[in-house]
Parts: sequence; structure tokens; C-alpha cells
Amino acid sequence: MDKQAWQLLFQEMSIGAMLRNLGSLTEIGVLQSKEPTNLDRVKAVLNNLEHLRKGRIHPIDALKALKTYQSGGALGRSKKTWQPVARIIDILEKTVELSFDVVEPTNKVFMHAVDISGSMSSYVADMGLTCCEVATTMALVTAKAEKNYAIRGFSTQFIDLGITAKDNFSSAVQKASNLNFGGTDASVAYDWMIKNKFKADVVCFWTDSESWAGTKHPSQALAEYRQKVNPNVKAVYVTLAPYTITLVDPKDPMSWDLGGFDPSTPRIIQMLANGEL
Repeated sequence: MDKQAWQLLFQEMSIGAMLRNLGSLTEIGVLQSKEPTNLDRVKAVLNNLEHLRKGRIHPIDALKALKTYQSGGALGRSKKTWQPVARIIDILEKTVELSFDVVEPTNKVFMHAVDISGSMSSYVADMGLTCCEVATTMALVTAKAEKNYAIRGFSTQFIDLGITAKDNFSSAVQKASNLNFGGTDASVAYDWMIKNKFKADVVCFWTDSESWAGTKHPSQALAEYRQKVNPNVKAVYVTLAPYTITLVDPKDPMSWDLGGFDPSTPRIIQMLANGEL
């Protein structure tokens, strides 16, 4: 915990290391309002599209860094505490905004089915983000990167969330949060896609896995969708707060159940969409 040592490390930090160590740098005094040169370097690194692209910084990475830093050490596993610097928060908010512009498209047709039941307001372990915030951010990433997509919310109905590429993180989360209600029936997503003949390459479900409403299992609804609309559709179920139940037929080679969430999850989904896994 030597300030001079941290100052030397700071001068050479990559963008990923900088995002992870903003709290420590603030606690030790390298980042503070009276050190404008250091704050300028943070801005030059974190608000640079080329740095974001080379560092493969996903919006989830940037958002986690923002939430953690704002908390002053209350979030995450670290036992360190710090007084957040207002300018760093401003820089991180800009980083979140810019990070949406560096995600590479898959050129697949995505359907994001976001659980909008009341339980989605709970937090994802060690992320400092609610299930709703993670799900909405991931859907917004698709809206920014892909040409063909749909983003809808499911409870016991399947409704348009109105999230488009014009939204930012705050407005997208607001739209999804305003609709948190009711039970959870993931199969309604497939019912809607069958009725409307929506041909998706990838269907991503974002849920806390408390799917209990309805008369059929999502895997049964998926089988019907494949029979009637697209036999080659891939289904990815991200259970943000894993329980002992699954929405996946374990014998289905084109369905995946991802339990929990961390910043590597978006890359896994992209690889699944592209057939790299």
C-alpha cells in the first residue's frame, strides 16, 4: 500500500487493470481531485474508443466498474473503502455509453426475452447489479450492435419493452423496471413467436429461474417452435440467480443453460451464436 508504487503502476496500467483498480487508486490517494494530471489520464484511457475496443471492454464490464466505484467499497468482495471522486464517476458514465459502440455484431437475428417478474429486482451475486439491470443491458447491447432483433418482456404475457438502439442504459432499465410484475412463464415467448412467425437465430432468456406459471415447460414450447417456425434456432437461458430447476432439455444440443453471470458471459453467448462453441 505504497502511494509511489501505485503511481508507477498507474502510469502503465491497461484499460482492464485500470477499471479493476479505480477503488484502490482512490483509496491510496493516486486518484483525487487535487491530482488533475492523473484524472486526465483516466479520461484519456477510459473514454477512448480504441482503448475500449482493444481491451474488449463490454458494457457489462464498464457498468460493473461504475457501480462498484460509486459504492465506495460497499459492493464486491474487496474490503477496501474509498471516497468516490466525482470526476471519476462522470468518466465512468461516459465509458458505459461508449462501450456500447465497440461490441462486434454477429449478424444473427436475436430475440431477447427478459423476465419482468417482480423478483428480477434482486441482485446478481458479486456484480452490484440487479437481475433486471444485467438483462436489460445485454438486450441493449444487441439493439446497438445488430440490425435484426426484438426485445420483449415475459411474465405471464410477452410484451414489447420498447427498447431500441436510441436508448441508453438508464432509459432502457427504466422501461424494463416499470413493468416488473406478475408470475413467470417463459413458454409465452415461444407462443408469441409461433403466432407471429418470428424467425430467430438465437433466443436469449434472461431470468432468475423462478419460472412456475403456465401449463407447459419452455423446452416443450421450444420444440413446437422448431417444428413450426425455425428448426435450427439456438436457445440460451441465462439464469441470473440459479436455482435447482432448469428451463433446458438436457438432451437438446442446441440449448444452453448458463447458471449465474459474470463479465465473461457475453462472450460465451456471442461464441454460441457464431457456432464457435
